[in-house]
Amino acid sequence: MTNGEKRYKSLNDFLKEYFGEKVYRVSVDGGFTCPVRDGTKGWRGCIFCNIKSFTPPYSERWKSVKEQILYGIEIVRKTRKAKKYMVYFQPYTNTYGEVEKLRKLYYEALEAHQDIVGLFIGTRPDCLPQDVLDLLEEINEKTFLVVELGLQTANDKTLEIIKRGHTVEDFIKATQELHKRKIKVLVHVIIGLPGDTREDYINTAKLLSELGVFAVKIHPLHVVKFTELEIWYKEGKYTPLTLDEYANYAVEFLEYLDDSIYIARLTGEAPDKLLIAPEWCKNKFKVLEKIEEILEEKNTYQGAKWKIELKKSERFAFLANSSSTS
Repeated sequence: MTNGEKRYKSLNDFLKEYFGEKVYRVSVDGGFTCPVRDGTKGWRGCIFCNIKSFTPPYSERWKSVKEQILYGIEIVRKTRKAKKYMVYFQPYTNTYGEVEKLRKLYYEALEAHQDIVGLFIGTRPDCLPQDVLDLLEEINEKTFLVVELGLQTANDKTLEIIKRGHTVEDFIKATQELHKRKIKVLVHVIIGLPGDTREDYINTAKLLSELGVFAVKIHPLHVVKFTELEIWYKEGKYTPLTLDEYANYAVEFLEYLDDSIYIARLTGEAPDKLLIAPEWCKNKFKVLEKIEEILEEKNTYQGAKWKIELKKSERFAFLANSSSTS
């Protein structure tokens, strides 16, 4: 029912057990852009995106990947006494480029330090052509690889509102292609997007359960400076969720998420100098405490409603319906 004292399955716990000790991620900027920023599908990016709001200061694209890694390792080693590391290609879309460029960057990362034990590669579901998938399969055979896909929601109308530039079907196909190659998929989901409702959060959890993804990151939508969402917020067109609303939605999301899926994150935060709203996003520990409190009060856990309320035939029907969306 639970994972030790937790009511959800922690990715950090899994990695610690798998590698025999805690593993720390070091973020790098590979110098990529994004199809909703370079004119392919748009120019301004998603309405909520300011890359500086979630990129560590040591990830500087003017430095080589190796330089960023060594600097990041030095920082983490001093502050956390770390011994093993994962390299995280984080900003923008890290499979969006010529395959030989990708090969060079990925191998540069793997070979940068003897204590690197794997790669996390953040990307979009519409940026995985065949040759890139083949490269990822090659990398997966050599190291511990996780591909992070930004889905955000299983509602196509909301994806249009936030200017994502891809569909739910794109996400399903990308996940299935990665699974064919036995590559672990970690999915990013946002709770509080304009256009989404409680039903959408539940349907997103159901879809991830159907697909059997490896892990999920759940984020609250927060307003940061220099984004289109900032303009919406100041014009009164968007109101962020309260802490209670977010925590309750996150708990229900967990209830509909299969308990085989690891939880990489239950909240997110932005630097004070960039965060506009909501104020509670400044303290992730307060958010986590609230989620834990609700889980305890409801005496519930990850997968509780997924297991009890859905029959196998209904689950497969849901996936078929999701695959037909456009």
